[in-house]
Amino acid sequence: SLNVIYKPHKHKGHNPIKEDDILPKYNGIIIGDHDTTLYSYGSDNAECNIHVGRYLEELIQNIYEIYWPCEIKKFLFRINNSKKIAIQCGLTAMPEYKLKEYKEEYEKILEKATIENKEISSKYYQKKANKLLKRLKKYEHNHLLFINDFDVDFDNNSMERDLRMIRNKTKIAGCFRSIEGAKYFADMMSIIKTSIKRNINPFTSICNIFNNEVLFA
Repeated sequence: SLNVIYKPHKHKGHNPIKEDDILPKYNGIIIGDHDTTLYSYGSDNAECNIHVGRYLEELIQNIYEIYWPCEIKKFLFRINNSKKIAIQCGLTAMPEYKLKEYKEEYEKILEKATIENKEISSKYYQKKANKLLKRLKKYEHNHLLFINDFDVDFDNNSMERDLRMIRNKTKIAGCFRSIEGAKYFADMMSIIKTSIKRNINPFTSICNIFNNEVLFA
């Protein structure tokens, strides 16, 4: 995306989204870190597979009775590599027979997971494994959307990079003193980040604002 928009709010949920009135008008596909609030917006929703990969890695590192977290993680990254190769070869979509194979393999691993999870000795990690398994089953379409639609990314890492600056600021300097100050900062950084993505000097964009000129065509 060539646009970066920051909007500060005290709380998450539908109210701030409706207040901003951006996502309610958005007709594209939204990629998120399993914030199911976002599923009410956009034409479709995709899950960030890097994000779910972290949860799978936690199970891999702490539960030795099961193998499915490693299998599903390898599967997701493998088919993403297949997508990259397909794009390099000039394809704009994966063949239907391959999509069918991927879907069957995904579901087969999760069927195996249902059996394996019963062998977990730790009640704590069994609960975690079952919760993640339930999520992967329920949101199968969203986790595999990247391979079904080549316009959809495997992850939302670009968004994560855009947010890193905000997170570092709050960690080092603490929270903003007021919501008004946060809004000023968000507006400023929205202009700067969008300018950079469009290869425009941020100073030029700021000058355009004071000269009442078009900011971004």
